[in-house]
Amino acid sequence: MEGCFLDDAKLFSRVDADRHLREYGRMDSILRSSQSYGRRIGDLECLDDTAILAQMYSLRSCILEVDDPRERMLLYHHYIKGRTVDTCANLIGVSPRTAYRLKNSALDSVAIILNRKNASGN
Repeated sequence: MEGCFLDDAKLFSRVDADRHLREYGRMDSILRSSQSYGRRIGDLECLDDTAILAQMYSLRSCILEVDDPRERMLLYHHYIKGRTVDTCANLIGVSPRTAYRLKNSALDSVAIILNRKNASGN
């Protein structure tokens, strides 16, 4: 699969989806520090900022494929903007408990998306 660099034999779970999306923050930090040359991000060795930006784009596109708009917003604010789930709850107008439920549901959706992309080889 282009961009996500996933192992063909692996099925992704909610935990894997969370780990995968957390890479966005790491990559953003690397870009901000301008020390990307020769750094490893997961299975990808980044020789330049372009590879990091492509991976970040791939992660954002996974979030955009989530059907539920509240789940999409929560994922965007939590993983892309780096806000806490409690802060995200306030932003989307739900209780913190509901926000955590939405996050789990959204991560299940991302795992399905990753498994579908991985199976199709895209």
